[in-house]
Amino acid sequence: MNINATLLAQAVVMIVFVAICWKYVYPPILAVMQEREKKISDGLEAAKKADDSLEEAKLAFDKEMDQAKAEAAEILEKANARASQIVGDASSKAESEAEKIMTSASKTIENDTNKAKEQLREQMSEIIIDTTQKILGDEISPEKHDAILKKAAEEL
Repeated sequence: MNINATLLAQAVVMIVFVAICWKYVYPPILAVMQEREKKISDGLEAAKKADDSLEEAKLAFDKEMDQAKAEAAEILEKANARASQIVGDASSKAESEAEKIMTSASKTIENDTNKAKEQLREQMSEIIIDTTQKILGDEISPEKHDAILKKAAEEL
């Protein structure tokens, strides 16, 4: 193998080719590669931000859920307290109503008892008067009858 003009010409062509590539081909390729690298890094950064946002959203969701559970428990507790109060009020109202009914019934019984006693007195006095008339054989006038009734009522 001879090192001759062919080798020298090939070396010069190679150097010119590399220079042309270096000047005109590599810069656009490098620009595209840098742009692609920048897009990839921006995408990774956006994914990291999205992960951070997702984590913050999960924390906020958990916080809101805990707050909602606490509010629900508070509302339930208030509802139970209100139900207990309503039951207590109804119970006291029922007791009051029962007491009124008992008092009314007691008064009615007392009135009926007094009426029955009065009727019994009247019947007793009539029986006594009839018996007395039969024994005495004398009729009693209405004035005497009233006087005997009054006297009998006072004695009882």
